[in-house]
Amino acid sequence: MTEANNALLVLTPLFYMAAFLAYKARLGSNRTKRFSRPILAVVAALACHFALLYTRGRMIGQPSWTTYYDTFSALAFLMTLTYALVEIACRNASTGYDFLPVPFALVTYAAAFGPHVPKRNPLLDSDLFTMHTAPAIGGIAALLVGGFYGVLYLRLARAMQRKKFGDLFQRLPDMDTLARMNYAALVVGLVLVTAAIGWGATWYSDVFDQVDILQPKIAFTLLIWVVLLLPVVGRFFSRWSDRWTAICSVVILVLTSLSVVVSMLPIFEFHGHM
Repeated sequence: MTEANNALLVLTPLFYMAAFLAYKARLGSNRTKRFSRPILAVVAALACHFALLYTRGRMIGQPSWTTYYDTFSALAFLMTLTYALVEIACRNASTGYDFLPVPFALVTYAAAFGPHVPKRNPLLDSDLFTMHTAPAIGGIAALLVGGFYGVLYLRLARAMQRKKFGDLFQRLPDMDTLARMNYAALVVGLVLVTAAIGWGATWYSDVFDQVDILQPKIAFTLLIWVVLLLPVVGRFFSRWSDRWTAICSVVILVLTSLSVVVSMLPIFEFHGHM
């Protein structure tokens, strides 16, 4: 297991780099805006990354996300999986060049600075806590991907408004496709965040006497859920425009990023208790 872990820590970032280069090679091609073969490089990177997460989990008998570094690695995996599913569903491969540097950076950071040998986390011995953290990481991943598509949508809209039809306009899909990608990621995020809140509340009530909803991590999560509910429900009933959905997704991206950063600060203990 140790040798496999060592090899996969090196290979996983390289697979992500190879996937990025595969998308970069498509730039300038007349097939750039079509569903194309670079997705196979993403699938290969996901397979290698899954092997890494599985190996590290087997080494300690727990899910692999026992530290912030390993959580970033799991987040990168789920972000890329969300991206791949959205790309396959929309059959458009033209945003991989913009997206893949993000998971590559997360995976490289986790491999370079995280613990070489995975460490156990007593909290993950609880099935309820594990069922809370899995959709929580998946929800964060989906919301970050949704925010990514929201940023691309707004950038493309601004370029069209200013009639600047440069490289960005040439390689991105049309606005309707970006809007569908944006909305699909938000829907996935809402489902997972709702599940995370439900399992988290169940676990929390079993461990602590009372819930402090003003604790930063909990407050951010509830705020994100409320803001997320607005565009998902509004667009479903055709009450929200694609532009407002994209704006909300960017706001959610900022809130989600702040939630992750706040939980890492040493002045805040875990959920205000540990």
